Amino acid sequence: MSRLVGNDRADVVSGYTVRDLFHRAFTVFADRVAVTDEHGSWTYSKIGELARQFAAALHQLGVRQGDRVAVLSEARPEYVVTYAALASLGASALTLNVRLHADELAYCIESGEPVALIYSGMLDNQIATLRDRAPVLASVRYWISFDGDYADLLAAAAPVPPPVSVRAEDLHNVLYTSGTTGRPKGAMISHGAAAIRGQRLAQWFNLTADDGFIGWLPLFHCAGDESLYATMMTGGKYATLRTADAEMMFRMIERDRLTWTLLLPGVLTDFLHHPNREQYDLSSFRFAIGYANMMPHIVQQLTAACGIDFSDAFGQTEVSYLLAHSLSHPGEMPSLRKLPTPLLNVRLVDDEMNDVAVGTPGECVVRGPTVMSGYLDDPAATEEAFRGGWLHTGDMLVRDEAGQLSVVDRKKYLIKSGGENIYPAEVEQVIARHDAVQEVCVFGAPDEYWGETVKAVVVTRPGADINGAELVAWCRQQLAGYKRPRYIQFMAAEDLPRSTTGKLLRHELAKKPPHPEERTE
Repeated sequence: MSRLVGNDRADVVSGYTVRDLFHRAFTVFADRVAVTDEHGSWTYSKIGELARQFAAALHQLGVRQGDRVAVLSEARPEYVVTYAALASLGASALTLNVRLHADELAYCIESGEPVALIYSGMLDNQIATLRDRAPVLASVRYWISFDGDYADLLAAAAPVPPPVSVRAEDLHNVLYTSGTTGRPKGAMISHGAAAIRGQRLAQWFNLTADDGFIGWLPLFHCAGDESLYATMMTGGKYATLRTADAEMMFRMIERDRLTWTLLLPGVLTDFLHHPNREQYDLSSFRFAIGYANMMPHIVQQLTAACGIDFSDAFGQTEVSYLLAHSLSHPGEMPSLRKLPTPLLNVRLVDDEMNDVAVGTPGECVVRGPTVMSGYLDDPAATEEAFRGGWLHTGDMLVRDEAGQLSVVDRKKYLIKSGGENIYPAEVEQVIARHDAVQEVCVFGAPDEYWGETVKAVVVTRPGADINGAELVAWCRQQLAGYKRPRYIQFMAAEDLPRSTTGKLLRHELAKKPPHPEERTE
């Protein structure tokens, strides 16, 4: 059984679970529209009915409390049903990233030991590859396709299984980190942590039953996952999009009067620059969430063009995607300074866990009810993450006199050049402020003299004309000499390697050795 900690009576009467969250939503908001996609909509009561049927079908197959069930799918209504069904059974979901390589998927399944794998028909090729590895994936007894036997299982489902006792500390789901520095790690999210993540979003963004989430983000990502719970808590709509298609977003905003989403690099620019955007009524759209430090000028253009607010968020899978936040209004340049959000204790510390002074970069460590319970079946990684009794985010931040936080960079991305420390994010923020720059990514490149030096990959804005020498001159005005890029490579936005959520894959760009023609001196 996937119990995490504690078992006293107080836990039983005081804990709140994802199962409770779904049950309340299906009851209180029964006749309201809960989930939509490009083809139709489902009320809360209908999603609840489907979840009960699927829970019964899974129980009939042999899925029991404490079992793990893997899900490999893009965002779709059936994914929401599956979450609710597993929560009612007290089983947990291993949420697999659809863009992982077959070897990585096999690793997650082998280590997670799910009893069943539920998947989308869009991923039949990946599933066929995984089935060929059946001896390695011996734990998987049932393979269920959303586009195949799912409907038959619902139709033949037995009566609803007897209720089980689910506690707040029980494992709800596993969200896998991106695995950019090695194998994906499964962050274990308890029922209580997941529910509180949703509650924090709902309160922070003043969500009501009139709000609707544009759910292009996959549910195996914390941003899609947490936004689902916030929507269910407030009786709003959760629109599932199978791909991050900007025009489909426009259609669904207009049709369903959707109000909020995350717009991350790549998706953000597609949304802003799409030639058909002004043909749609997007007046219901009131705010977006994302990472303003990567492209502040583009965020400013977006908010001005769409008349929306922008929440510049900082977070991670292990804690919540809303660890700290700042807000910019239509047409404002984002400040990039963020305030910690409620219910989380945040410190900035050095390597000995001492608090650093104002203005000094330190690693962000966190405590609070939304923090993961550890990494799935990886005690060594869990111990390392929680050393000193706090979750180590691996992010370097700096605090000002007013208590606002600014992101410096990931600790692991630190560039060491001639004995000096250079944080790529600092260089990125300077380059991104140039009017000709749409997006930038900075990383370390080998250097025979300094050991390591700075390389920047730059995407220019449509119609802009700039060269490496001009960008270096811009950097000289605002950065110490050792921090300026020695190599600059210009690339088209569509050629950049990205994660499922649009983040640039810095490690993929860094694999390619710098070319002499990219040298800036």
